Amino acid sequence: MIDELNLEKNQKIAKQVERWDIYARLTPTVFLLGSIMLILFNIIDFETAFYVGLVGFAFTAVVWWWWAIFTVKYLITTLNRASKNLREVTLEVKNVTSELEALKNES
Repeated sequence: MIDELNLEKNQKIAKQVERWDIYARLTPTVFLLGSIMLILFNIIDFETAFYVGLVGFAFTAVVWWWWAIFTVKYLITTLNRASKNLREVTLEVKNVTSELEALKNES
């Protein structure tokens, strides 16, 4: 059950990364082209476009920062859990190996 939840969460994070990638590629291009068109046709002035871009950049930076913090926290938790489980398996393998050696020596 926990593995299914982790797999689902991992897939969600992968999709979110893809969306951030698309957003990072398209948004600046669309903003620049749109701003240039609006400025050329005197619909807005350069200062307005600048402040709209500044607010958009600041908003994106804050949202991305919080997303990154929560994602890194999740990844660290997952890695710690995996590391703990790996240590347990290693101890179990050592125990089984020593028991097999003891059985071999008895024979």
